[in-house]
Amino acid sequence: MMLTALALCLLASSGVRGGDIPGYTGGPDATDPQTVHYLASGVKQDFGKLIVQDYQGRMKPVDTLARELVRKITKRFSVDGTEPVDTYLDWLARPRAWWNKPVLRVSHPGLRTLLGMEKGATHIAPAALFDAQGNYRLEQDVDLALRTADRDRSSLQRKLIALDERLNLFYLSIQGRSLRIFPVPGDRDRAWVGWDGVSGRMGPKAAGAAFGAWRELMGGLRAGRGDVFARGVDAAAAFQQDHGAAVLPSGAALKAELILNRLQPFVQLVWVYAAVGILLLSRFALGLVRPRTRPALLKAVHGTGFVLLAAACLGHLGAFILRWMAAGRAPLSNGYETLVFVALVVAAAGMLHEARERTAVVGGVASLLAFLVLGTSMMSFFDPAIGLLMPVLNSYWLNIHVTVITASYGFLGLGAMVGAVILLLHLAKGPRRTRVYDSILRLDRLLMNINLAGLALLTVGTLLGGVWANESWGRYWGWDPKESWSLVSILVYTAVSHLRLAPALGGPWALAAGSFAGISTVVMTFFGVNYFLTGLHSYAQGSAQKVPGWVWVLAGAMILLLALSFLADRRRGWGAGTPDAADGAPGPNG
Repeated sequence: MMLTALALCLLASSGVRGGDIPGYTGGPDATDPQTVHYLASGVKQDFGKLIVQDYQGRMKPVDTLARELVRKITKRFSVDGTEPVDTYLDWLARPRAWWNKPVLRVSHPGLRTLLGMEKGATHIAPAALFDAQGNYRLEQDVDLALRTADRDRSSLQRKLIALDERLNLFYLSIQGRSLRIFPVPGDRDRAWVGWDGVSGRMGPKAAGAAFGAWRELMGGLRAGRGDVFARGVDAAAAFQQDHGAAVLPSGAALKAELILNRLQPFVQLVWVYAAVGILLLSRFALGLVRPRTRPALLKAVHGTGFVLLAAACLGHLGAFILRWMAAGRAPLSNGYETLVFVALVVAAAGMLHEARERTAVVGGVASLLAFLVLGTSMMSFFDPAIGLLMPVLNSYWLNIHVTVITASYGFLGLGAMVGAVILLLHLAKGPRRTRVYDSILRLDRLLMNINLAGLALLTVGTLLGGVWANESWGRYWGWDPKESWSLVSILVYTAVSHLRLAPALGGPWALAAGSFAGISTVVMTFFGVNYFLTGLHSYAQGSAQKVPGWVWVLAGAMILLLALSFLADRRRGWGAGTPDAADGAPGPNG
């Protein structure tokens, strides 16, 4: 880190000179603070299709690299409303201007205070992290944070380390060193390098060709000459075909990834699911509160919501398949991908049950849950970048075990949402409220089916995981935290499914409460084990993290709803004329 900090100090004190990057031939004013677009869109699209090797070894288009860098550095999907490729090219063309432009996101209040940022400011310029003598202002604080054990780090120290990493990444980006577009001829590891690694890794002929392509790329970019830049793109593409064809992604995979980049379907689906959830739940509530509403209107609202939900499911499935094609494997290897799949299962399960039951509430809560799950995947906590598989995950069992187990999370999550609706309906319990009563009974029967499907998938998935564990680690069961919590979830939902056999707990409240509270074991199995415990299934890299405060807030809200609905169920009755059971199903208590 010291060497990088020294390089950053030199950059801050002297500014980025044209000679720092090969191929500089002049161009737009380096101090102009506005983004300049001086290349035709077709030329930039061709540049975005060039293949680059990231530091993990994955081959991907430059378009993907630009999007990932912009998002990681600025914590935005775009800067000033421009396409990420435009922003990335502008970084290369005018590094000094960008070095003095606020591009680094700083969200932590303590870090903003430490940096002396103005009130309301969200981003800081890299140059502002250095004093007048070119000394890195955060060097000592970052060194102390790195020497502190991960579990003992404060939130400020974590943000310091993250900011330091993004600063280093930005420096490499504006110098073009992240653009590893040149395959090393004859390299045993099939490594690719940027302009800074050409001379030390290639023979004179190959190095001359690579530098020639780079000079035209940078010369055309900085001079605003699209024809020269296009020749550089063609030369770089030819170099890749001549020396790296064996590792180039297929045309279908490249096209799938570019479509995903352009459309950003999962981001768009977040708002579609939110709209569908509001529409269908409004239809359900309107039918309860105002039963005399025109049937034609209610039918039209329900039909529109269902059609939108079906379209969202199909779009979600198509986007999932595109990501599978782009990754060359099932997209189920990390937190982001599994959340995307869980949201798909939730939406599909809600759509299928809605098609059969026509309650509006099932499709509504499924859409709302899909919105929440997809929205969670968009948080900075999860990295949407397509990565390479860890060796232990490079197995056909990834497709089998993870698909089944995460599908169970979708069904059980949907069951928890339906349970929450039943608990809320219990708050409206009262004499002669037959519509509420009938809705509870109908949802109670549906909830039982959803739970049984989720429990079956969870049990089968856990057994399949044992088979995979035997192949990978030589044992079927080792009481790893993930395995232990999977067993806890199975036992909890088995008990919940048998609640109606107990005479004192046979009402819908018990099943709804058990389903609503039981989801906490699933959340612990998925999130808690992966990020807050250590083990063979942990993403915490051997060091557990602290549980965030909002978890306790949500737990308190769950307990409050359980308590209020229990009191309402026990203290209020449905009144005369309301049977204790309907269609063979246990009626609400009281």
